[in-house]
Amino acid sequence: MKIKLLLTILGSVFFLNCVTDRDNSAPPLALIPHNTAILIKVNGMDTFTSDVKGNEVISRLQNSEGIAQLAERLKPLEQIKSQSTGYIALMDHPENNFDFVFIPSDSLPQIVLDSSINKTIEKISKGRLEFNRYDVDGEVFYTAVLQNKEIVGSSESAIETVWNTLENPSPIKEQFIKFNEVGNSNKSAQIWLDLNNGKDLIDKILGKERKADEFNYADWLSLDISLYDDGLILNGIGITRDSLQNYLGLFSKTKPIPNITSSIVPGGLDSFVSFTFSDYKNFSANQKQILNEMATRDSIFSAVEEIGISQMGDGKLVLLKTYGTANISDYVNNIQSNSLEYQGSEIKELTKDSLLLRSFYPLVEDFTPKFATVMENTFVFSETMDILENFISSNKSGQTFDKTLLFENIKDLITEESTVLSVSNSNGFVANLNQTGLGVLSDVLVKANLSDYLFGSQVVADNGFLHTNYFIKKITKTINKTGALEMFRTQLDADIYLNPHFFSNHRTNRKDIIVQDQDNVLYLITNKGKIIWKKELESPIQGKIHEVDIYRNGKYQLAFTTNNRFYIIDRNGKEVAPFTFKYEGGNLNPLAVFDYSNNKNYRFVVTQGDRVFMYNNDGKIVSGFKYTKAEDNILGAPQHFVIGTNDYIVFRLTDGTLKILNRVGNVRVRVPEKISFSDNEVKVYQNKFIVTSKHGILYKIDTKGKIEKSDLQLTADHGFDATSRTLVIMNDNVLSIRGKKVTLDLGVYAKPTIFYLNDKIYVSVTDIQNLKTYLFDSQAEPIEGFPVYGASTIDMANMDNDNKPELVIKDQENSIVVYKIQ
Repeated sequence: MKIKLLLTILGSVFFLNCVTDRDNSAPPLALIPHNTAILIKVNGMDTFTSDVKGNEVISRLQNSEGIAQLAERLKPLEQIKSQSTGYIALMDHPENNFDFVFIPSDSLPQIVLDSSINKTIEKISKGRLEFNRYDVDGEVFYTAVLQNKEIVGSSESAIETVWNTLENPSPIKEQFIKFNEVGNSNKSAQIWLDLNNGKDLIDKILGKERKADEFNYADWLSLDISLYDDGLILNGIGITRDSLQNYLGLFSKTKPIPNITSSIVPGGLDSFVSFTFSDYKNFSANQKQILNEMATRDSIFSAVEEIGISQMGDGKLVLLKTYGTANISDYVNNIQSNSLEYQGSEIKELTKDSLLLRSFYPLVEDFTPKFATVMENTFVFSETMDILENFISSNKSGQTFDKTLLFENIKDLITEESTVLSVSNSNGFVANLNQTGLGVLSDVLVKANLSDYLFGSQVVADNGFLHTNYFIKKITKTINKTGALEMFRTQLDADIYLNPHFFSNHRTNRKDIIVQDQDNVLYLITNKGKIIWKKELESPIQGKIHEVDIYRNGKYQLAFTTNNRFYIIDRNGKEVAPFTFKYEGGNLNPLAVFDYSNNKNYRFVVTQGDRVFMYNNDGKIVSGFKYTKAEDNILGAPQHFVIGTNDYIVFRLTDGTLKILNRVGNVRVRVPEKISFSDNEVKVYQNKFIVTSKHGILYKIDTKGKIEKSDLQLTADHGFDATSRTLVIMNDNVLSIRGKKVTLDLGVYAKPTIFYLNDKIYVSVTDIQNLKTYLFDSQAEPIEGFPVYGASTIDMANMDNDNKPELVIKDQENSIVVYKIQ
């Protein structure tokens, strides 16, 4: 079969090279001008021009001056109504920037004008050459019948060039013949580019002059053109010659392997590029030839089979996947200056070294490795600590690129194995183009303003050929997956003391985040992760921070106690008068806030030892509340419940007394038995007060004071939470939700927390030893995407009003992270 194909090609070359102007059976390729740098084979001009006019990408590309000039120059092609195959030859021209000729494959008339069109036709003769000049609604073009074919050209000189080609025949470019044989006739068109001889023309079209020492991309490209409503796809082959300097020559005589970069780089990146090669020695030999190097290359990286580069904002990651780690481990250890730990992974701080850059130039440029980590057989280098931390946390939480909307939109366009795979959004395509030898395209694509598109390219080396695939595609698919998506992380100046909480922003109608560090600094952080302000307090906050609206105008404040003060501050961090109150001796309990009638007529309850202070919105003592001194010291914050139509105010005392009072402080329910309270608050479940003891006993107390006890054999450090119909207990590593038990990994678990959002119950619990946060529904079924990395209990809210809840959690000792539940 190969011999038959070879004989066919050789026969075609012999035939075409013998054609003259007197032979009226010459094939169209014989008329192609010798100086043609770009040749477009069109499989039906009428369809092709219609597809081009309807393609949004091509329309936006005309924001670039060079592309706009080319489109204007090619406008006469709209007058061609033939559905036969034809060839558009683009040529450099010193005055017009570029010329074109259209050469049909048959003898049918190409220009068929409606009689109603405003037009003039002028016949011109130059020696034996006769041609027509058309002026159609101000568009001027030329036609001539040569070799029994109606040729259409942009100028007199373009027509003359075809004539001169016939008068002075020379061998047709061999690649045009080969490409003509293998092109896909089912596509609307193919484009063939002579990248060596067409450099000046291509630079004019793209409006960017390349540097003299810049690498060529390849020698030739043949690309099938597929035009869609939502994108543009070009796929075909690239040709390189080993003796020339060109980018794709780096991968000559190599074979692709499956790319892993997309499965380990963070999901929030702007771009990534993956380079693979089955044999590093061949890659290194190609690299030496292109760079004209004589010295023997270092063998440290000989086990590398994939290079991955990803960009996130100004940060860059470089990944080296290997089949043997020893040499590179030694290299990294030799340049290590310090070692840190992040989420259980070691991060090595590196001294300055250029070996990595030298070894992989020009694939790796403008990169100074300062930090490194290892994931299985992949070495990961970065210029900043935070992007490497992002890499580690994304892998531990499963928030990698292959699970993103961007990847969902391209996965059907690419194959599993690639020599070069490049994918980016509109923020990252410039970096990717520069990284993959296509930087000359960047200005055109920037001006096209394709912010809602993705960009990609794929090259597969195969038996001497380089199969190429380039695509610009509108982001249309959505992800129907559920799970946890990391939104952002924010680092504080010191380790966290008070775990993060959500706080309503009345200006945006969304949620911000409040958190305190161990230096007693309070932070307000936006729902994008930006720190708005910091406020230093005199001591740590006790318990939780309450969100209140003391002026009843929809503008929220923060209310809390520290060791010796009661604060109310506004969202600007300013203290609200007449608060702040100071208490001699300190040792305050967490603040309690009651809103009896849900009308924002608050009661603020501060407890200190056995003393009780109840304030109203004006900061005045509520004189009608009689319970101002307890029988013993008070444990934690008092609590308020409503059962039926009655209010109940509950105090736990250190002597085991459970006080259940009414609004004015009189006893409403007398509890006859003392309880050795566990470290859990009182809850109301099924219209009964429930509390647990240190000995694992669950007490249920009804509104008449009747006690029901159940020995659940709970450990002393158990935790529980409850709503009116849901009871959740965490005992050792067994989580019970409404009686359904889930056995988790062995660890040390914080108290469980129940959240009710969007008509759905969520139950959260965190293993603070192994730093895992779990999330379940009311049926004890895990929420997909969990556990995630977490070092504290969580707070949960609909942060941005999209009906997809977010949770905020302590990440590292001095940072928080926010996840969205999809």
